[in-house]
Amino acid sequence: MPPDDPPRTLLALRLRERGLTVERFVKEFNKAARRAGPDNRDHAISYRQATRWVSGNIPSLPYPVSCRVLEAMFGDGAAALLGPPDGRPRAGTVPSNGTTAGCFAGDDRKAPPAEDEEASPTRRRDLLNIGVVAATVGALADPATRAAGISRAIATSTPDPLTLAQLQHGIHRLSTLYAVTPHTELVAPVEHAWDEAEALLETRVSGTARRDVELVAGQWAFYRGRLAFSMNDDATALTFLVLAGQHAAAAGDPLLAGSVAAMRAAVAFFAGEFTTAATIVQRAQPGAHPYVAPTLASSLARALAQTGDADGAIAALRTMRDTVWTGLPQPGTEPGDEEAYEAFSAVTLGYLGRGEAAEVHARASLALLQGTGRHVQIAGTQLALARAFLRRSKPEPEQAAGAVQDALTVAAGKDHGATVNRAAAIWRHLQANPDWARLPTVRDLADQLPAGRALPPGAII
Repeated sequence: MPPDDPPRTLLALRLRERGLTVERFVKEFNKAARRAGPDNRDHAISYRQATRWVSGNIPSLPYPVSCRVLEAMFGDGAAALLGPPDGRPRAGTVPSNGTTAGCFAGDDRKAPPAEDEEASPTRRRDLLNIGVVAATVGALADPATRAAGISRAIATSTPDPLTLAQLQHGIHRLSTLYAVTPHTELVAPVEHAWDEAEALLETRVSGTARRDVELVAGQWAFYRGRLAFSMNDDATALTFLVLAGQHAAAAGDPLLAGSVAAMRAAVAFFAGEFTTAATIVQRAQPGAHPYVAPTLASSLARALAQTGDADGAIAALRTMRDTVWTGLPQPGTEPGDEEAYEAFSAVTLGYLGRGEAAEVHARASLALLQGTGRHVQIAGTQLALARAFLRRSKPEPEQAAGAVQDALTVAAGKDHGATVNRAAAIWRHLQANPDWARLPTVRDLADQLPAGRALPPGAII
């Protein structure tokens, strides 16, 4: 909460008085809640839950165990802490009998100790619609007070402009920093920003402001999915990419929608689902944003090459060449620029068995990447160069192994799970030929692969 922003709850006021940030509050709360849950289990809250408490964006009071911890930490009642700072009770939280409503969820001993306590958006709407948030007594204690509370919530629903501006600024910085930053350094800040954006969406924000928040939430979700894909976590990648696609549809943003399609096609491609990858791209191409049009074409070229459709793959490369992006990077996929055209030409021609031509494009890509620090692209092109050496009229296994070693060197320390998997697949291909397996460079390559990484079959080289 910015220093000049008046606190919306007594809890926010207490945090300000003690000089505590929300992050620090979460740590202090979770420390105080150790062994406080049912059966002496640890109890914990998330950062998102804490922001809801601080802003007063809750449909009811938390579980009883949370109420007790809050009261022990601050000396005020939970209903007072989560109400306005002037001490007026929050509508729907303190019924006429004086007991604390909302500290329910069954008997205290049955409250889940480490679950995100906020009701889901759907459940929250249901509760609001039927008035259950007022209390457990089954009727609204004061409908006029509740109506006034809803009116004020709508009136104050515009998202904090500074928070939204910071999220938008962060996305544009990320679009340039992503390619040169180790993945592990990006995961936590990307997740934090995504969570902030989703928290904004869970208010009553509407109209143009809601479209802005939908877009920035989708962009942060997209980058989290992209990180997961590069780190070889397809399940997490798909989860965030599907969510990003939903935000893109809600915001009506073709750039984000096209970026999501390109990444989902990549997930399908490296799972060996080439036809699915091509179908995803073809559905996204009509009306695609100019920034993602060349990227979609490159994805189609790669997929069609693996299905054996050489003519279609070459035609897709021509489309990419004709639509190359020449502007600045935008939030989404890497730009489909001249370097990307050279790289994907190397990839596609390699899959088509045209190794000599693929090598020319791979070297052109590496020349354009020199000095850029774009570690994902450099490693990918080195692997494409390795495939080019193997898929030519006279294979060059030693040069292929050398290119794979170069890819692993570039990826070292940057958590390229996907790069290591693809390198292992090429190593297996080299090992399958007894003459190649005896070559010193091929033997040395095995030492650069993590233990067991080269053993499982089935990866795409």
